[in-house]
Amino acid sequence: MSLINDVADYNPIVPVYTTFIEDRISVLIIQALEKLMLQYLSGGAHILDIGCADGEIVKQLHVKGYQASGIDTSEEFLRIARVKAPESKFVLGDIREFESSPIYDGVFSKDVFCHFLSLEELITVFRKVYTIMRDNGIFVFTMPTAELPWRETLREGIPDFENFNGCTVNDKYVFIERSHSHDRKEKIRESQYIAFELINDVWKRSDTAFLVKDYFVSEIKSALENVGFIDINVYDTRDFGDNTPISQPCFVCRKPSVSQ
Repeated sequence: MSLINDVADYNPIVPVYTTFIEDRISVLIIQALEKLMLQYLSGGAHILDIGCADGEIVKQLHVKGYQASGIDTSEEFLRIARVKAPESKFVLGDIREFESSPIYDGVFSKDVFCHFLSLEELITVFRKVYTIMRDNGIFVFTMPTAELPWRETLREGIPDFENFNGCTVNDKYVFIERSHSHDRKEKIRESQYIAFELINDVWKRSDTAFLVKDYFVSEIKSALENVGFIDINVYDTRDFGDNTPISQPCFVCRKPSVSQ
């Protein structure tokens, strides 16, 4: 499987994923964006959420007075997003193929760029982001990196309890995450999501799995510099109230003005 040709399919687990993941983290994301991006933008600024999922962040940005848009590869996510934020624009598609004039004052993305399995692809995506941003636009994103210590514990082969990431349960849903090493040398792993939903007293199971690549922070910063971004800073999601056991780096950079 190569994400040069394919994209991760989240459609099978959208109802459960949305219940457990998106609403829980949206407050933390908005808090982080307030500090890293929003305080520097004027009211009505254009913001794009890459991998917008169910549109919760787009909705919150719209409430704050921004012209927020989202792009995602999942039809099921966007069906929910268009109900949540009917005033906002949502695009079904791959960011690599997204076409736009440079209208965005800010771009945000959570855990999307790890889906691109080569440094060349990562640079291509960063270049796409660069071209759709206005001068002095701010780019904020999170992604897991190779420095995270638990990566070294992943065993190659079929996922087992030693590669168990977590399980979340309530009366109607169960959501399980686990990973295993697919290619340790290339820092590529397979992530598997397993969801159970209680429908008419019967538990319905849905699965999806996809490959992701863990880049080193230095590789990510170099890719951003290669494209032309400046003022690159790296924070930790714990700096913004993330109390989960596994935090992630948060990257912030800027597209320079013509005069720079």
